[in-house]
Amino acid sequence: MFALAGIYFVVKYLHQQTMLSITTSRKKVDWNRVFFSFGLWAAFSIVSTLVFYFFNPSLYLLQFKPIPFAILFLIAVALVPIQTSTEEYVFRSYLMQGFGNLAQNKWFPLLMTSVIFGAMHLFNPEVSKMGNIIFVYYIGTGLFLGIITLMDEGLELALGFHAANNLVGALLITSDWSAFQTHSIFKDISEPQAGFDVILPVVLIYPILLFIFSRKYQWTDWKEKLTGKINVKN
Repeated sequence: MFALAGIYFVVKYLHQQTMLSITTSRKKVDWNRVFFSFGLWAAFSIVSTLVFYFFNPSLYLLQFKPIPFAILFLIAVALVPIQTSTEEYVFRSYLMQGFGNLAQNKWFPLLMTSVIFGAMHLFNPEVSKMGNIIFVYYIGTGLFLGIITLMDEGLELALGFHAANNLVGALLITSDWSAFQTHSIFKDISEPQAGFDVILPVVLIYPILLFIFSRKYQWTDWKEKLTGKINVKN
């Protein structure tokens, strides 16, 4: 919450810009985009988790307790979107625009913010459990969020996706080795192994999401939007 407030004051008083200008190129925030992205990824996350539970029930512990879960739900719904939005404003907005002004192209900020986003997860407990291969997922996720931000010329889809990812994760499943320790519905009691399940989202699921978004929002000129030059106005 303090970090998000800090971003607001830096943008408003240091850079003399509005939050809208670092959120979207549209005249106002398109909340339909936020909710569509949120709903799409939340639905996929819930369904895929339930499918894994159905086929591998011995790997999960059903630990649902109404009162602790209700408290968790209220806290998560109130605070997780703030946490995820702060990360998006830092990486896909502030740093993306900053690196863009520095390099005067679009591919450099896309790659740099993705790598830095992945590196920020260095001290997550998942890294020590699964090894460095988990960075394929972290950097790949950063790359995916950067692509949808550049292609859609706004932060809305990234805001929705990131909020759904962390919120559903906090409410639906936890483990002794994950960054989020919560009173979620399920607990993963399996021994973590980084393999195809880490690479799958990057090489298959994210491209499918890109296809869905591109068809829905009629994205064109991918090369220019992802690698083109930026004309910085003085």
